[in-house]
Amino acid sequence: GRHGLEEFLLRMGLERYLPTTARAEGIENLTTPERLRMAFESLGPTFVKLGQVLSNRPDMIPDNFVAEFKKLQDNVGPVAFTVMRAQVEKELGGKLEDHFEWFNEQPLASASIGQVHEAKLHSGEEVVVKIQRPDIARDIQADVAILEFLASMAEKYLPEMRVISPVQIVQEFFALLTYELDYVIEMNTTIRMAENFKDNSRVKIPRVYRSLSTSRILTLEKLNGIRITEVDKLREAGINAAELVDIGARAFFKMVMQDGLFHGDLHGGNLFGMRNPVTGESQIGVIDFGMVGRLSQKARDAFARMVMALVSEDYETLCYEYAELGAIGAGVDFDGFQ
Repeated sequence: GRHGLEEFLLRMGLERYLPTTARAEGIENLTTPERLRMAFESLGPTFVKLGQVLSNRPDMIPDNFVAEFKKLQDNVGPVAFTVMRAQVEKELGGKLEDHFEWFNEQPLASASIGQVHEAKLHSGEEVVVKIQRPDIARDIQADVAILEFLASMAEKYLPEMRVISPVQIVQEFFALLTYELDYVIEMNTTIRMAENFKDNSRVKIPRVYRSLSTSRILTLEKLNGIRITEVDKLREAGINAAELVDIGARAFFKMVMQDGLFHGDLHGGNLFGMRNPVTGESQIGVIDFGMVGRLSQKARDAFARMVMALVSEDYETLCYEYAELGAIGAGVDFDGFQ
């Protein structure tokens, strides 16, 4: 209500729950995407994360919403360092100083599930430590229950929403968050990604420090690079942006078509332009493997056949492949689609 979204509440029959104090002020000149983005920020980490996920789905939501939701990346207020210090000491045992020579109290990034701090090991190696927010699992469960209710109301009362299946989106989103809440899964995925790219000097995956990682703490090698979206800084550093595009495209194709394990959250904050310290070549650094996709050999083969069908303009085969993957509902006119 405070963000001027009463219309949706009215259409879903929820206006009676709106407090009289929830009145919008100073938002007359803001667009609906801007208002929704601000509402997500007010609602906290789970909603911010949902906005981040949707910002990578221009196939599902309009471009003006995508552009606005992209502003949500890493835009979450940090938790006090005393709280995070206690979390690290609880997970690793002993004092913080037992494990790290130096630990930056100011977070490098503050995201929806955790925040990242720079540190240095006693061996002199520079690392980043990803620390999960205390009680975040409980908060997420409560938030997802609210989201699921809103999604069911949207499907019932907002016909224009049905085409994107809001309830299914929330269910898949919750499954995704459940994986992200266990840093052991992310640790093992990062190790496997590094193994997949061990022979590629143009792609850098950070090293994992297993002894300093748990289900709620993840310690990784620090990558010193420039965010891939900061094109001017890349140019100043002598890193060719077009070359990075080529490296990134080939790396993603390898993940999807050869390895069957691909990064599922490739926004600008997770990709860095770097230089290989040995060869001096341009290099892409990739971080944050909390969200990944997996493809069976059957799915990869189907995608390959789809590409061939497109190239040869064989639309009958293309439609059959879509149907095989379950991408076409039972009610679709197959001939019309072809």
